[in-house]
Amino acid sequence: MPSTDDLGVFMGSFDPPHLGHIDAIEKAGSQVDRLIVVLDDGPTTVTPALRRAEWLADSVPDATFIIASFSQQQEWAERAHELAAQRPTRAFIYEEKLTETAERLGVPVEHIVIDSEEFPVSERELRSNLREHYTWLVPAARASFAKRVTLAGAESTGKSTLAIDLAHHYQTTWVPEYGRWYTDGRVGLKDRTWTADEFVRIAVTHHQGEEDLARRSANGLVILDTDALVTKVWHRRYLDSENPPLEKLVDRYLPDLYFVCAPDFAWVHDGTRESPDYRHDMHLDTLHLIEATGVPYVELTGDAQKRLKEAIGVIDETIQSEPLI
Repeated sequence: MPSTDDLGVFMGSFDPPHLGHIDAIEKAGSQVDRLIVVLDDGPTTVTPALRRAEWLADSVPDATFIIASFSQQQEWAERAHELAAQRPTRAFIYEEKLTETAERLGVPVEHIVIDSEEFPVSERELRSNLREHYTWLVPAARASFAKRVTLAGAESTGKSTLAIDLAHHYQTTWVPEYGRWYTDGRVGLKDRTWTADEFVRIAVTHHQGEEDLARRSANGLVILDTDALVTKVWHRRYLDSENPPLEKLVDRYLPDLYFVCAPDFAWVHDGTRESPDYRHDMHLDTLHLIEATGVPYVELTGDAQKRLKEAIGVIDETIQSEPLI
């Protein structure tokens, strides 16, 4: 059992952080009362050190994370002196190359081996082909790296069906429309008049669902069934007024790509949808608002299979062809 003043220092690059790193940090943490994790911010690292620290802290909240450049001898000497003043009892590394650097702390150094059978991925492999090894990233990094594709459009235009089909094709997560769930929840109200605040809450909660599901994403991609901009279209439809808080959310939550589903097939009543009368106007409003954002978009027409094929082609040629790191 560690003593009450047993302090450990774990050093590494964690570039980018993966599940094997978390296992190693937790093993080190189990041997001491407190653990400080020091991330290298040297010139050979690729992802920003602050982001790496935030991603790791999300998975190991009990540890303390600091940043230092191991290659800058004077800087590391000063940081090592500061750490030594806290009287650490041992140091941990997972990279043999850091043995001498860790020894500057003047305490025993333990090399924690990351099991390659349990965690068959390396930092080099992640950096060279992040999509192939994507699910080995820590959840916060998966959410951060993932590209967002939003399906926009009026009601009964096939958005949800396409979102599910794309999620299956790319074996990743999709974000159901929170506004639909919210609308179903207010069906018993006598006064169903909408308020501006409701649309803000819908946009915020939908985005939270996006962030949660992005943590489980694969292949660097998340599919969204609507977003804050689509919520703005509905706000304009019901209230026809300005909503500054919602406008800020639209700007903050913009995706990497929009698909706008055209209302070119029969409207289907499902118990929640209102009327086909507004579909054309809302479709044009959606296109207008998206064009103003500058985000790339493609208008999808035709049957479900045609739309799916075209959407896959666009994603493969644009978002999936771009490096994530």
